Amino acid sequence: MKKRNVKAKPACMIFILLLFCIGNVFAAECGDVNASGSIDIVDALLIAQYYVGLDPTNFDSTVAEVSGDGNISIVDALLVAQYYVGLVSSFPGCGSTGPTNPPTATDPPTTTNPPTDAPDPGRTQAPYPAPADNDCGSWVLKDNVCCGRYCSDNLLSESCDGCGGNSGANCVVISSKASKSGVWPEVHSVSSSEPWHYSRSTHYGIGKGGACAFGLYGICTTAMKSGEQFYNPECEAFCRAYPDLCKDPSGTTFRGNWVAPPGNYYTQFWPSLPGERDNYLSCGECFEIVRTKKDGTDYESGESGYTPSVIATVADSCPCAANTKWCCGSGRDHCYEVEDFKYGCQIPPGLSLDPARERDPLPDESIHIDLCSIAMARLQSGSATGGIIDGVIPIKYRRVPCPVVGNIHVWLHSGAGNYWFALSVVNVKGLGSVTIVEAQTEAGDWVALVRDPNYSTHRPQERYGTWVIPQGAGPFALPISMRFTNGAGTTITAEGAIPSFSTSESGLAENYFIDTGVQF
Repeated sequence: MKKRNVKAKPACMIFILLLFCIGNVFAAECGDVNASGSIDIVDALLIAQYYVGLDPTNFDSTVAEVSGDGNISIVDALLVAQYYVGLVSSFPGCGSTGPTNPPTATDPPTTTNPPTDAPDPGRTQAPYPAPADNDCGSWVLKDNVCCGRYCSDNLLSESCDGCGGNSGANCVVISSKASKSGVWPEVHSVSSSEPWHYSRSTHYGIGKGGACAFGLYGICTTAMKSGEQFYNPECEAFCRAYPDLCKDPSGTTFRGNWVAPPGNYYTQFWPSLPGERDNYLSCGECFEIVRTKKDGTDYESGESGYTPSVIATVADSCPCAANTKWCCGSGRDHCYEVEDFKYGCQIPPGLSLDPARERDPLPDESIHIDLCSIAMARLQSGSATGGIIDGVIPIKYRRVPCPVVGNIHVWLHSGAGNYWFALSVVNVKGLGSVTIVEAQTEAGDWVALVRDPNYSTHRPQERYGTWVIPQGAGPFALPISMRFTNGAGTTITAEGAIPSFSTSESGLAENYFIDTGVQF
């Protein structure tokens, strides 16, 4: 059984961004490809999607060519992104029809400028900066990211302490590809008939402090007790206050089932968004998981060992610190630890298993699925409170549209006010996650929230999932309207989504979830 490390709530944000203000924008303005009335990061995303052959909805190609070279390309997406953050004030290809009121900033920009080839899905991330000091502890700094290690002569080892340390002849350092973000292919749509992938699952107990910052969401359900007595009183209060967040969709178990994929999948969505690296987390994505036999075949209904499949949501990142091979290895590193499973490695059966091979994963490969104890119990016994006999089980899984009940909710964290707040976005239907979150200021301007920046650059796989208001933006006047954009480029607006900065409900001060009234 794999044990978890629980991430603490981040400290006060120390992060300065721009306050954007785009005004008096007229119809069919150059760069405003979704005709929203403003030129923003969504327009850049839609242009990038169009460039790579996708068919974004609500896209006006007649105003997408802003560079003046006659082609709609990644250069146009870059220019729109630069305009949004105030790096350029006009478009060379727009002439007199270009933006008439460029954004202004209350403070000088302190964020890194977008790379010149962003956001091209074929690009590579900017190099990770060298650390001021080695913050890798017992890990190894490789390509400026912290990489785990283990002993090649001990299949159960999670470090090189037993084989001569880092310099020992039998010490294997995992591929740096396994420790970086943005290496998995992006997914812009999910159907109900995605292909199955074969893998294996460990389990890690139950904890509400996961990297996605979902809190009690996903843990609590009215259908059963959590199995962890510590959470039962909180879950009872949570389910009374937010019944939709505790209901299973028809025909399947969902609440209480959550998973933690490897860190390099957890941060996989990057190329089509502006920035140098580490833009997106897979929090909220959903998977259907089936326990299989060791040869990868299915149990038949009624056969001994058969349990129904479960739907689970990504709520955490598999922790590197105590699980080098399982959670942060290349995926090939842990293949020999359980020798009697036919499937379960990222390389499809029949291909070479070379743990040192440096390359990005392929779409037909699989990830390790670390399960919470509830999901593991359901897959082994059919019951959320049933027994867990095996620490590792063979599975097959596939991405599925999230079958959530009710609307998108935001968990507004304590300490919110007119000039700063932090929140988590949960219960997202379909793709299950959001790539862009915006809030409207008192003046009516839309401000893009940023992912919590308080994480070690050299451990990108441990990034924390909270969305935060950039310091210096605001003020925000209640009620605050919000906009959400998913990976398909679809944007929805929740008017007056945040009615107050705290709840009056007794016992829910730290669990203030707000129904936004909208859903994809």
